[in-house]
Amino acid sequence: MKPKDYLYSIISGFLLMFSFPSIFILNLSGSTGILAFFSLVPFLIVLKNKTIKQSFLLGSITGFIYLGGAVYWLNNMRELGVLAFPCWLLLAFYLSLFIGFFAVITRKIGLAFAPFVWVGLEYLRTHLFGGFPWCLLGYSQFNCLQIIQISDITGVYGISFLLVLINTGIAFVFTSERPEKNKKFLPLAAGSILLAIFLIYGFLSLKKLGTGSGKKYNFRVVQAAIAQPEKWDPYYAETAFSKYEKLSENINNESQEIIVWPETATAMYVKYRPEYWASLVKLAKSSQADLFIGSPEAVPDKDLNVAEAYNSVIHFSKEGKVLGIYAKMHLVPFGEFVPFEKQLKFLEKFTTGFNKWNKGKTPVIFTTTNGLKVSSPVCWEVIFPSDCRRFVKLGARYLLTVSNDGWYGISAAPYQHFIVLPFRAVENRVSISRAANSALSGFIDYTGKIIGTLGQNEINTLSASLSDSGCGNTFYTEYGDLFSWICIFLVFIGIIYEFRAGKGKNVSR
Repeated sequence: MKPKDYLYSIISGFLLMFSFPSIFILNLSGSTGILAFFSLVPFLIVLKNKTIKQSFLLGSITGFIYLGGAVYWLNNMRELGVLAFPCWLLLAFYLSLFIGFFAVITRKIGLAFAPFVWVGLEYLRTHLFGGFPWCLLGYSQFNCLQIIQISDITGVYGISFLLVLINTGIAFVFTSERPEKNKKFLPLAAGSILLAIFLIYGFLSLKKLGTGSGKKYNFRVVQAAIAQPEKWDPYYAETAFSKYEKLSENINNESQEIIVWPETATAMYVKYRPEYWASLVKLAKSSQADLFIGSPEAVPDKDLNVAEAYNSVIHFSKEGKVLGIYAKMHLVPFGEFVPFEKQLKFLEKFTTGFNKWNKGKTPVIFTTTNGLKVSSPVCWEVIFPSDCRRFVKLGARYLLTVSNDGWYGISAAPYQHFIVLPFRAVENRVSISRAANSALSGFIDYTGKIIGTLGQNEINTLSASLSDSGCGNTFYTEYGDLFSWICIFLVFIGIIYEFRAGKGKNVSR
């Protein structure tokens, strides 16, 4: 291969990475999302006439820069100690393989299949080994409301499909050997038509939805910005609790119906600490608001030792009664549980120790004092479309997500995490409140519009009046990732056709 082949792959990698909030883009403007419309073009151009091995190598280079660069913040995790860089390197390598396989399959069955292959592999990345659907290409358009409305049918994968189709169309103009000039532009024309369809659908959807026909509810999220080293310090627990308590008390004179504290805000088994439990009951009564408190939850054994521990959300009614507890079901590998724990036990001496939570057993639909049905996906559960869809299909009309995001310091991680929320809102037509420990608490309405956010390490509260869309369950809520499965099916058709065609050529020889 020529040096320019590597250069083109590297350029595509950086264009893809900078399509999202990244190391130099710590904001939610979404202005760099335009890069996603042509970021793959250099890579797709050099892919032509390459061997399978060459295609895989070039794809892996692009993927390593794109996805490895996106998760650079893993190096900021002090808890990983000297393992931070090796863990980042391993994750970046793993993620690069998906783009490598995209290159191989696309090269084998044809550029026309590229959008279908991309969606199929993004879907696989979402579910394989527990899943890691971070910075899916479609998320780059989080601030383009007209484009993302189609997500209530296709999910985020439909936006990824559109972007790859347009990239493919541009690349085809430069790589096509067709003598008829007009036919060179057919794929690009197809992409332009699909973009127009998405925009028209988005415009009509936004016009139809308007301001919502459902009742409005007043939500408030609390962000105390507890430093990560102090968060789990038992000597700091009282100070941290007091910060959340005082911030919540400061809003007593305002009409709030729901107050949300972040993930593990109490940083203690508050259920077994009578003085703190009493404070929460008192706060619920005095504020006359339902409280949703991120807190560890423990199940003791007969000797009163912790037998099971859960990353949970506790719901207090306005009267101070506990109406429900949700335990996180989709845990983070190595962050909340350790795969192959016995075999990897030796790694603990290089770290500050692994967190070990038990997996929650069932989704929970909370009903507030005012009759509002909500669910509370915890932290990275919101990056999984199927997890949020499950809550809504079971009856939730709002999502209250709680998070920490203090692990990664001042970085793009909280922004990359936040940009999935407009899609969860549109996919299911529900408004979302997000309470985070130190970064980007805020609100998104059911059109995907970001209502407001608190900045990194800002100590404050934020309120919003959010409405139900009044439109009931969406196509996506009812049928899930049907679009993605259609793409996967068509990729298999392409592979079978190529296999038979290749076999026929061998026979003719």
